[in-house]
Amino acid sequence: MLVSNMGLVFGVLSDTVEVLLAVAMMIGGIYITYLIQKWADRSGEAPAAANVGLGGHPDQREPKSMRE
Repeated sequence: MLVSNMGLVFGVLSDTVEVLLAVAMMIGGIYITYLIQKWADRSGEAPAAANVGLGGHPDQREPKSMRE
């Protein structure tokens, strides 16, 4: 249903309804972002090379230069 004027439909409560809809959309967006992040974490992508070292110096490989 297309609402052209919330004041005509909801009367005095139009501001309250507008704020509740805005809060519901924000919470919905946070929940959708959470679900997408959970799906991305589950997809099994390998961690970055710098995070899988077995100890010693944090950079286990030499960084590539422009010549390589």
